Amino acid sequence: MKCLLLFLGLFAVSAWATKSIPDEFLGKWAHEKDENFDEFLQKKGVGWLTRKLILFSSVTKVFAKDKKSNGYVMESLTSKKNVKYEGVQLGKEFTAAGMDSTKHKITFDFADGKLTEKHIRFESEGQPEETYAYYVKDGKLIMEMTNGDLVAKRYFKKA
Repeated sequence: MKCLLLFLGLFAVSAWATKSIPDEFLGKWAHEKDENFDEFLQKKGVGWLTRKLILFSSVTKVFAKDKKSNGYVMESLTSKKNVKYEGVQLGKEFTAAGMDSTKHKITFDFADGKLTEKHIRFESEGQPEETYAYYVKDGKLIMEMTNGDLVAKRYFKKA
């Protein structure tokens, strides 16, 4: 009986400690507007023509529970390229292609009301990792990116 109680207690603690994304983040989000995004791309060294293509492409973000696993499906859909990560476990690093078609180490996590997406590029030694923070405010999904002292934001509305 004591073993059963101990097992149930450990199971309850592990289930309680499992990270999850709040429902308000889940769904399809369509790009609405930007703040300092062109400046952010310029500071990263992205050329003028590429920046303009990025700025004028439509973007949709999708965060959903994965029906095949106990994780999530994360999608970035654009008019140029789509990226889909399936079976994402919060806090666990995985390897996949990023929007730039190169191999990345990627980690999604959730803490303090923010969903974070961290990318480390395999082929770009010496470049800093990139972390995007997502949060919901006034019914909008806000994606925040920082480069030095420059903060850029992309705003999305429920689609």
